Amino acid sequence: CFVIIFLIMYIFSIFLMGVIMEHHQDGGYSNENSEVTSVLEENFGGLGRSMVTLFLMITGGLDWGAVLNPLTDVSLIYSVVACTYIFVMQFGVLNVIVGAFCATAAHIASKDRDAVVRREMDQVMTLTTRIKTFFKEADVDNSNTLSWEEFKRHLGRKEVKAYFHSMDLDVSQAHTLFKLLDTDQSNEVTVEEFLDGCMRLKGPARNIDMNILIAAQRKMIRQIRHVVNEVQELGDLSRSIANDHYAFNSGGGPDSPINSRGPHRISS
Repeated sequence: CFVIIFLIMYIFSIFLMGVIMEHHQDGGYSNENSEVTSVLEENFGGLGRSMVTLFLMITGGLDWGAVLNPLTDVSLIYSVVACTYIFVMQFGVLNVIVGAFCATAAHIASKDRDAVVRREMDQVMTLTTRIKTFFKEADVDNSNTLSWEEFKRHLGRKEVKAYFHSMDLDVSQAHTLFKLLDTDQSNEVTVEEFLDGCMRLKGPARNIDMNILIAAQRKMIRQIRHVVNEVQELGDLSRSIANDHYAFNSGGGPDSPINSRGPHRISS
């Protein structure tokens, strides 16, 4: 991209340097044209100056009018060439270069995402290997399950405690941790339960975990309220039946004054 910019600037610089020669042939070095001559010499007095002028014209470092007006005094063709250069560079070459930079940046960002995914997968694989190693070391009877005694005995080692702390797993309440790992409540933890439990419990509580807990509590509260309402309705129905039965046994019948006064509470 930079080579293309350099070549375009080089070609237009050589062409615009001809304005000095044409101005000299037209007698432009007279005193009355000294101001135009000085501007042309400053902007196009050599290949290096011409390229710097063209670079400043497309980067905002130089006003276009300050360059185009002296060129117009010499010949309109040079002004048209300068405008063509600005149009090609601004709307063509520079936009293509910006697009290329954006595409390259997007490609690098995509590689970064892939690298993050691979690094995360490597960390998970390493953690899985370490957890399985811990399980094998704790499973002294090779039963592919961990009992509470085996878990407690192995957890008493300092290096094991340090490893669990590195995973942000609180081992101060070992029996509670064992119960959390024992998802099927069989008093034995299989390698799958142990692996899934450690991966699930490691680290601090996250926002999603707290929201899941809050949602579960709300659901439980709604269920409890429903049960309470059902029990209250059942109690009201039982009291109504008891009052009707009491009124009937008292000889009032369904239309008796006792029954017409509504249900009565049975005194204990």
